Amino acid sequence: MIPLAFVVLIALVLVARGGDVPSVWPMAWAVMGAIVILHLQRLAWRERYLLGLSTAIAVLVWAIDPDPAENLKAALNQGAFLMAFVIVLGLLREAAVRSSSVAELGSYLTQQPTGRRYAALYFGTGFMQVLFNIGVVSFLIPLIQRGIERARPNDALNPIREQRQISAMQRGFAWGVAWSPTALAPLALFELLPDVNRLAWIGMGLVVFCIMFVLGWADDAFRFRSYRPALKIVPPDFPRKAAMGFLGTCAGLLGLAEGVAFALDETIVFGLLVACPLVMIGWIYMQLGRADAGSELRNIYTIHMGQSGNLAILLACAGFMGRAAGILVPSDDLAHALNLYSMPDWVLLSGLPIALCAFSAFGFSPIMMAIFFGSLFGGMTELPADVTLIALSISCGWGLSMTSSPFATVILMINRLGNVPMLHLTMKWNLTFNILSVVGLIGIFYYLAR
Repeated sequence: MIPLAFVVLIALVLVARGGDVPSVWPMAWAVMGAIVILHLQRLAWRERYLLGLSTAIAVLVWAIDPDPAENLKAALNQGAFLMAFVIVLGLLREAAVRSSSVAELGSYLTQQPTGRRYAALYFGTGFMQVLFNIGVVSFLIPLIQRGIERARPNDALNPIREQRQISAMQRGFAWGVAWSPTALAPLALFELLPDVNRLAWIGMGLVVFCIMFVLGWADDAFRFRSYRPALKIVPPDFPRKAAMGFLGTCAGLLGLAEGVAFALDETIVFGLLVACPLVMIGWIYMQLGRADAGSELRNIYTIHMGQSGNLAILLACAGFMGRAAGILVPSDDLAHALNLYSMPDWVLLSGLPIALCAFSAFGFSPIMMAIFFGSLFGGMTELPADVTLIALSISCGWGLSMTSSPFATVILMINRLGNVPMLHLTMKWNLTFNILSVVGLIGIFYYLAR
């Protein structure tokens, strides 16, 4: 029943958005509500809390807003779209999990010598998340932990090795959102700030990603400067065929998404919504052949597709709350009250990530705050800084929150899969890196704002 509801929701969102049929949106809302009801017994405290908060915000919008019906429609549309989108990304992840190319690349990343391992895991995670998204974390955590224990069972230094490798992976995933064309942060913001130059954003985000690598590598090298590996690790040969296959799949996904977006005069976000299921089906057929692909696709539909439910509800709540809360706050009045128009651009741009991160630390999910800030700036008559730099700044706040906020999805997932305490993933392992990141962002935005 749940997989069928997912398929129906995706189809309704495609028709409502791609076919420009607004009358279909209420049906999508109804299916979204049915999915929540079907998942009630499975929901964790976080999803229940967000559902309650969503209801409270909806009541406030209805009571306070001068045009509550239209604004609640916009918030519900945002929630339904994000729910459909995260389900579609989950399908792509299922194909990636079954790929021998992805398995070879993941194994190669975790078997590098100490001097190269940080770079391999940081950049490897950042680039693999283009197809894997959050799934790259669930894929690499077991590889890292099994590889450490297999190489040196019960070694007293294994906790240090685990800290260094998991930190590199976590940081690569966190700052990959600054540039990745399939990361949820940019895709959500792209919907709210339509004048953003996406190619410029990706280019600047790649630079930020590389600067954060340098800062993280320096932190790792200094923290463990007295550590000397006991054995020399001989790395495996670079899997060229696997790498070419992975890059080919990435190119096919993004090319198809761009083609759909261009043909329908839509955004790349909608293009990915169409492209991901098609690439998933094609990828499964290429891996297994016609004889076994059908049964594997049925297996994905009946068993694995429904496992995205809690994350889909979380993203839908975040999308709804971010949009609705942005409606409640008078954007122009707030901008004048905070003197945003007289504030130097670099101060605003480097302050946004800190603000987003601070809110995330108090229980608001990073995606909710990113959508809230996107709605806030999207509602302003005149923007206080360049729109592309504002979008980049908000996505940098998302990246910063994923190494500092205990409510970030990646931290919760590492905690659940790797049994690593959340305090270690935020304060103990990443406090110095987070401080360096804030300082780095101030320098980056001072330069860019000039």
